[in-house]
Amino acid sequence: MSNSLLIPELVTHLSHFHGHGLADLKKANLMDRVDTKFIIPLAKLLPLISELDNNYSVLDIRGNRYFRYQSTYFDTDNFELYHLHHNQNLNRHKVRVRHYVDDNTHFLEVKFKNNKERTIKNRISIAAENPLEIELHRDFLAAMGLPKEKILKPSLINQYKRIAFASEERRERLTIDFDLAQYSLIGDDKHFLKVEGIAIAELKQSRLNRHSPFFQLAREHNMRAGGFSKYCMGVALTMPEYDNIKVNRFKSITRKITTTILGDV
Repeated sequence: MSNSLLIPELVTHLSHFHGHGLADLKKANLMDRVDTKFIIPLAKLLPLISELDNNYSVLDIRGNRYFRYQSTYFDTDNFELYHLHHNQNLNRHKVRVRHYVDDNTHFLEVKFKNNKERTIKNRISIAAENPLEIELHRDFLAAMGLPKEKILKPSLINQYKRIAFASEERRERLTIDFDLAQYSLIGDDKHFLKVEGIAIAELKQSRLNRHSPFFQLAREHNMRAGGFSKYCMGVALTMPEYDNIKVNRFKSITRKITTTILGDV
């Protein structure tokens, strides 16, 4: 299914959900959480969403129920942050500037995966003018555990559309990202890649609970949980020719993406 065909049907499906606003989430805010990710064939997305409406509400802002995101990721010259993830190190960081396109707001965000495999996210609002000048926020980055002497540069942009579900009762959120595009920012020959045929679901919970309705639906639709970092997969897929970037650990995910897309034809 193409995105042009998906959007009208998606709007219809989402209209059946109860809506919530950003201020409505208290228990399900989850800046400290356990994440579980799933790759969804795009052909299964609408049937899956149609089975969620009794268990989740959907984020609604001024009548909109899906939103455009752009994230610019930062790394060192030798891709230290990427390789910590590739090598499966815990106590690792991701640094990005997230642009909420629909209302033109920007946040500098640091995600930290600790040695208990919990994701802790901190962020600050930053000005829309020159948002990529993160050197202006070195004190914040240092407070998040990134040494002031570590020089971070823009390395990758990803763009996508997101639907954000939540359950206050179960203290969990579910985001579904689709229409993903990746832009490398390294080297003279910058690469662009559009990842078609799949969506990425991320279940965010206060603690891992496999009895969650989404876990049960995923099993019914033969979808298994697995890792998918939009940053790391963007680097692996758009910059494999660079000698200082390792991709071996992500080859199985790349194959899974290819198999899912081909199975969606």
